[in-house]
Amino acid sequence: MHTYPLVSVLMPVYNAEKYLAAAIESILNQPYTHFEFLIFNDGSTEASAEIIRGFHDERIRFVDSSENTGYVSHLNAGIEMAKGKYRACR
Repeated sequence: MHTYPLVSVLMPVYNAEKYLAAAIESILNQPYTHFEFLIFNDGSTEASAEIIRGFHDERIRFVDSSENTGYVSHLNAGIEMAKGKYRACR
């Protein structure tokens, strides 16, 4: 049996409620399924956190921040947290 490498997908989010569900669904529906999906809410002031919490998939790891610290700070945190051999940023 062939073992596929784990891929870590990193996605910082800030006030993205309009497109967020579609973006999450596009990742979850990929044919390659051996991934973890790290989603960082970067202090959104609208419904982004609630939208993310509405997805129930064991591959999602959600980090909710009440403060907006910026895209790069969450990418750096994601790199530290990632368990995958490869990393992809959305």
